[in-house]
Amino acid sequence: MIKENYVSFEIAKLLKEKGFDEPCLMCYNSDKKLDNYGHYNSYKNSDVFSLTAPTLQMAMKWLRETHNLFLSIQLHMDGSYVWYVYHTIHLTNKGADRETHSHSYEEACEAAIKYCLTNLI
Repeated sequence: MIKENYVSFEIAKLLKEKGFDEPCLMCYNSDKKLDNYGHYNSYKNSDVFSLTAPTLQMAMKWLRETHNLFLSIQLHMDGSYVWYVYHTIHLTNKGADRETHSHSYEEACEAAIKYCLTNLI
C-alpha cells in the first residue's frame, strides 16, 4: 500500500505564513503530531487543529499554481535526488543547487518546498 507523504511541521508553518489556505485531510495537533480529523482549513478553524498538513504534492501544486514555481526532482547518477526550481512564466532556474543531494525523493521535495518558501516567496 502506498503511504501519503505529508509536509513536516516546519514546512506546514511556513506554508501557513505564506498564505496556504487549502482544506487538508491531515493537520498538526498541539503536540506537533499528525492527526486525521477530516477536512481542516488553516485559517478558518481556531481550535488547536489549526495547522493543516498538506501532502508534498499538494504543496508543490500550490507553489506551481499560486506562485508559478515548478519544482523538478531528478535522480542523480549516484542514486541521490537533486531538485531544481523553475519560474513557469520565464522558464528560468531560480537558484536550485545541483549539489544539494537528498537520500529520498520525499526529502528532495521537502528541501525544494522549503527553499521556495524561505527564499522566493
